Amino acid sequence: MSASGAVMRRGLLFGIRAGAIPAGICAALWAAIALAGLSGEPLDSTFEKPVAGLVAVLGSLAVGAALGLVTGVVLAVAPSRVLGSALVRGLACFVVGTTLAAGEVVVMDVSSEGGYGPVIVAVLAMPVVGAVAAARSRSIAAPRLGGGAVVGGADAGDTGSGRGTGPGAGPVR
Repeated sequence: MSASGAVMRRGLLFGIRAGAIPAGICAALWAAIALAGLSGEPLDSTFEKPVAGLVAVLGSLAVGAALGLVTGVVLAVAPSRVLGSALVRGLACFVVGTTLAAGEVVVMDVSSEGGYGPVIVAVLAMPVVGAVAAARSRSIAAPRLGGGAVVGGADAGDTGSGRGTGPGAGPVR
């Protein structure tokens, strides 16, 4: 598999994991409301409807997968100088992640039938999703950056001694 294909695969896996978080929360809420509805009391919740809960769960997974795939594609086609700069790479992933997190706002709007709570939470989560995408950009782009660039979060050339290995570093005493 080429480095670009590996980057897209890593991005997709990241997106599925990221989408599983709101999907899991929606599934738990959906199940709790369904169980509470068995008591016979009307709850007046849109999550009482199975279709709304299904839209919330599957929509969240789809938004997460799309977010990860697009992030992977952006990192796969980005020039090497963009990948080499952590600031530019992180900023690009932040913009992609924040923009695509708007899909979660749409999913919450549709599944809650215009309810303010889920939509506001999804809007507030948009910059968080962008920040997580930016933070994970190095590990997603690792196949293009070079071999073991991300194992443990340290660079491949990091010795862990706290001293540089450049020309003026000298021996460790």
